[in-house]
Amino acid sequence: MNEIMSEAAFEQVTQKYRLTQREKEILHYWMKDYDYKHIGLLLGISRHTVKVHISRINLKLQVNSKASLILKLIGA
Repeated sequence: MNEIMSEAAFEQVTQKYRLTQREKEILHYWMKDYDYKHIGLLLGISRHTVKVHISRINLKLQVNSKASLILKLIGA
C-alpha cells in the first residue's frame, strides 16, 4: 500500500474498525497525503463528501487528527 503499512496490515485494520469500501478508498489516499479536493477528483465525489467520510473514519477509530489516525493505524 505505502511506506506506513503493508496492504495486509491495512486490510486487517480496516476490517477491525468496520470501515466501508468507500471509507477504505478514502483512507488509502488520505494516508498518502492527498487533500480532500484531490481525493474527490480521483473518486468522482465532492470535496465535502470526502470530508464527511474522513469525519466518520475518525469517529470509528476514535481519533481527532490525521496524526492520531496514523498512529492508531500503525499500532503506536
